[in-house]
Amino acid sequence: MTTIPYDQTCDPGYSHLRVVLDRFPELKEVAKTANIDDNEFSNLPDDSFAWPGKRRYPLHTREHTALSLGYRKLAGAVPTEVDQMLEKAASVYEIDPSIFEVSEAEKTASEERYVFPEKQRFLVKTAEDVKLAEQRIREVYPQLTVEDRAEGLFNLCKFAEELGVTLSPSTEKLAGFTLTSTRKLKDWLEARQEVTRGRVYGDAFAKLAESLEGVAPEIHDRTFQVELASAIHELDKEAGITNLYGRKLPDPIQTVFNSEKLAANTLEFGTGMMLDKNKLAALPLSFWKDLLGDSIAAEISSDGETVNPEALMHLLPTLPADVKAIAQKQLASYV
Repeated sequence: MTTIPYDQTCDPGYSHLRVVLDRFPELKEVAKTANIDDNEFSNLPDDSFAWPGKRRYPLHTREHTALSLGYRKLAGAVPTEVDQMLEKAASVYEIDPSIFEVSEAEKTASEERYVFPEKQRFLVKTAEDVKLAEQRIREVYPQLTVEDRAEGLFNLCKFAEELGVTLSPSTEKLAGFTLTSTRKLKDWLEARQEVTRGRVYGDAFAKLAESLEGVAPEIHDRTFQVELASAIHELDKEAGITNLYGRKLPDPIQTVFNSEKLAANTLEFGTGMMLDKNKLAALPLSFWKDLLGDSIAAEISSDGETVNPEALMHLLPTLPADVKAIAQKQLASYV
């Protein structure tokens, strides 16, 4: 399982930011003027991020570089070049590395890893602990706040990746790592409209459903997905229908992250074209040589025979516009 680490561009309720700032108190002063509104990141070019292909870890200001470093310190594995970019930016902005030093007491405490660290619930040391925590979280899920669901399931997925545990697809869906089926989303918004018919909230749900007209069949923009989930959550609370979760209605996270497709395994390649990593990697290397040429194809294969899917997913968005247009036509039959 591969998950994309959280950062300030994608942190539902900023629950992970609170953990970062608690862990590195001196970071609060350095980053206190950082603007973490979504509009801050939407117009930035890809090279303003330490992880350009995923648009993660922004580096466009000193404050955001410091925040990116803080998030990265608590994340799982990322490509080596991401850490290199972060280190380079930290040097350019003269960010004191001692901000992120952890005391011996903290190092000892950090060995006690909890799915909910602030509450010290669900201790995880082994692969067996991960599976037990997954089972228990599923049992108490209805009682958790939206913020706790986001934080707890994110931590669970991180521990699972580190310990080589495969979580169930439904758990990954609840953690918000899946694509959104626009059709299913509209269905659940219309269901909310039906249960609030005759009230102002019915119109609000109707307008939200109408806003999805013309949107691609699948949504993989996590920032947009989280915004939708938050908007639905607020409407549900105001309409007084949260008591219907798990019975007539799914909660906002399940409403939005409603498919079985992992976002990390897909790539938007051109308007409305969603490519599946596993399907692309199954194509023979000769296909990519014919399409991209030997030199470019060599970048996605370490042995000259098989395709490295991670390298392929990183390469495709960087293709020149003319090559990308040709690739879109050739790949259309594999969507």
